[in-house]
Amino acid sequence: MGHSLTGLENPGRILSGFNGSSTTSSGDIVLPVQAGPVTLNVQFSVVQELSPFNIILGRTWLHYMKAIPSTYHQMVSFLTNEGQIDLYGSQLAARQCYQIAREARANEEDASPPEPSHTHDQ
Repeated sequence: MGHSLTGLENPGRILSGFNGSSTTSSGDIVLPVQAGPVTLNVQFSVVQELSPFNIILGRTWLHYMKAIPSTYHQMVSFLTNEGQIDLYGSQLAARQCYQIAREARANEEDASPPEPSHTHDQ
């Protein structure tokens, strides 16, 4: 994303993934997030892991925005002075992100060195 990893704060935090696995964060960064007409500064934890997600906005963001998320409808709604804002997810974009992460993971596995053999000469 063009940001240096040297300016990250709070490195080394252990994060749990949706699948129960853990990873260590490279640190936190605050970035502006625009949701419709609203721009907020949001703190993100940076990880050096492949993921089908670019970002995950959690409860803190949702509560601050007084947003109503719907996983069924793949959308988030919230009110502004101009009225109701509806942000929709994209099935196509989600599938493309997932496919890219899957292919990258497969390429990493193919590029890893072979396991050493432990056969003994007789």
